[in-house]
Amino acid sequence: MSTERLNESSDRIKESRRTMLETEELGVSILQDLHQQRQSLLHANDTVFLLLKVPYRLHLLTGKFEGKDERKRLMRKGGRKNK
Repeated sequence: MSTERLNESSDRIKESRRTMLETEELGVSILQDLHQQRQSLLHANDTVFLLLKVPYRLHLLTGKFEGKDERKRLMRKGGRKNK
């Protein structure tokens, strides 16, 4: 009887170990996916930042800014520009 219980316990431990290893593999896979997603988001963020800097730099070079802020400023003044 005690040998049977020992074998059952051993089987449960082996099954638990298999489950643990599968869970660890799944966790590693999820972390790798999250890392790739983070890298994609950081790249997208950098791209957006660079795209937003272009109109500002053009403003510095030309003295004109034809973006959203300029449209708002013009609407407040009724479409008239200061000369």
